[in-house]
Amino acid sequence: MNGYFITGTDTGVGKSVVTACLTTLFKSRGENVGVMKPIETGVDPECSSAANSDAKFLMEVSGVQDADVCTYRLKTPASPYQAAQIEGKEIDPEKILEKFRVLQAKHSMMLVEGIGGLQVPITRQYNVADLALQMNLPLIIVSRIQIGTLNHTLLTINAARQHGLKVKGVILNPSHGGELDAIEEEQAPLIEEFSDTPVLGNCPFIQDVSSEGIKNSLGLIQRNFQEAQI
Repeated sequence: MNGYFITGTDTGVGKSVVTACLTTLFKSRGENVGVMKPIETGVDPECSSAANSDAKFLMEVSGVQDADVCTYRLKTPASPYQAAQIEGKEIDPEKILEKFRVLQAKHSMMLVEGIGGLQVPITRQYNVADLALQMNLPLIIVSRIQIGTLNHTLLTINAARQHGLKVKGVILNPSHGGELDAIEEEQAPLIEEFSDTPVLGNCPFIQDVSSEGIKNSLGLIQRNFQEAQI
């Protein structure tokens, strides 16, 4: 089964943008791309849209109308475990895996966007790394291009390996649209040197983070990842 589980070194590193870019890239190659955001928090189920829901944003980018893209949507902006505790709800990982298998059977390529980082708790004894392992998809780790990236990325790679996860590589996500400075340019080779993990490329900086903005950036996305083995 082709596909990737996209995780991050932290929350807010740009997993959704990278997942959307990869969706557009694989679609341009003729893949039937399915997307999944198993759990999202900080989103009101009654008034969610592509502007505030990663799941609906990815559905717009991919063009799918699957019913199982997001298994749990919680209003509280916290980890899934904490949000569920606050709202008096219970998350069943097996239900997520059942929905994943339904999507997996429908598409030639699956892109699953994780929740925060690998150690984020989903239940008392089950975290995001456990979910990625059971989905049996290699990881793509999204990391910021800035000072501190090296530490956060190496910690994430080490945690993934200790959990038995296969790491395909790292994608660096810029926080601005200008040229990278000398420190920022050095982050990719340092990550490769200290982790023996490939940096697959830099995600292009996209000013218009919308489904149309992503689609209009296809040429830039293709150029940024033309040498990556993904």
